[in-house]
Amino acid sequence: MRKALVISLLALVVLVGSSAAALQRYDGSRSGLIVEGTTIGGVDVGGMSEEEALVAVRRELGARLEQPLVLTYRDRRFELDSALVKITTNADELVRAAVVESGEGNFLQRSFRDLTGSAEGTEYELDVGYSTAAVGRVVAGVRRELDRAARDADVTASFAGVRLTPSTVGVSVRTRALREAVAESLVSAEAARTLTVPTEILKPKVTTKELTDRYSHFIAISRGRRELRFFVNRKLVKTYAVGIGAAGFETPAGLYEIESMAANPAWYVPDKAWAGDLAGKVIKGNDPDNPIKARWMGFHDGAGIHGTADEASIGTAASHGCIRMTVRDVIDLYDRVPLHTPLSIA
Repeated sequence: MRKALVISLLALVVLVGSSAAALQRYDGSRSGLIVEGTTIGGVDVGGMSEEEALVAVRRELGARLEQPLVLTYRDRRFELDSALVKITTNADELVRAAVVESGEGNFLQRSFRDLTGSAEGTEYELDVGYSTAAVGRVVAGVRRELDRAARDADVTASFAGVRLTPSTVGVSVRTRALREAVAESLVSAEAARTLTVPTEILKPKVTTKELTDRYSHFIAISRGRRELRFFVNRKLVKTYAVGIGAAGFETPAGLYEIESMAANPAWYVPDKAWAGDLAGKVIKGNDPDNPIKARWMGFHDGAGIHGTADEASIGTAASHGCIRMTVRDVIDLYDRVPLHTPLSIA
């Protein structure tokens, strides 16, 4: 009995020794290989040697990170080469770290882990670096290409009519947002490689519609030609003969608007020497001494457009600064003109 027990123990020792030797040989064959399930920047490197892992990581990550970054704005396209922003990674360091971690423990632990499939590979997060100065230059370049100030609408008003220069909206690149979007795409292998440039729309202070509405009706007067032109929506509607201020009482040139309107208005006589005994008085609208007949359209410092009973003065320079029209014509014009209509006198 004792002899049989000794034989059994010897057999067990031989068996254990043989298995240990086999495990040691197995472990030796796996020396330098990375544990299954290990990833580096999303690349599976399990079961690879350091050299194989380096090749795989560089190939797959390079294919992703080295793709050009495309920035788009409407029909504009800007292509950013990754080499321009000097992209760097710590992939080599992570591969070496994975090899070292995979070799930890004794041969029994490593063999058991591999043979039973109980290995829990590590997911190594990739660090990607880039030149912030280079990205700044890229963003500045995009701004130079895309930034555009808003332009206000403008008009040139003259006896020829109104010439309107339309307003345009502007655009401003949102610098910080663009820089952050570029940085995010550069450091992530999974991020989209095409980005829409973030922008802000700049609105003009004076729009085309505002000036179109403002100059929907327009009066232009030529002192030299003794004519008044009336425009609607920048089209000439009618031309009238007028009288203007005499020498020393010249009708003022400039751009004005119709500030006041009245039918059969009273005449507030200016307190001037030329008014004689009437200076400072108020002459009622129906008074024969009232030279302002039928209608009044005031535009500047007591000057206005009005009808006159002295039709012979039409076409001459005979007034004290006002624009004279025949009664028939001033009524016709009055009915067409809204208050605040722009008025140009040249």
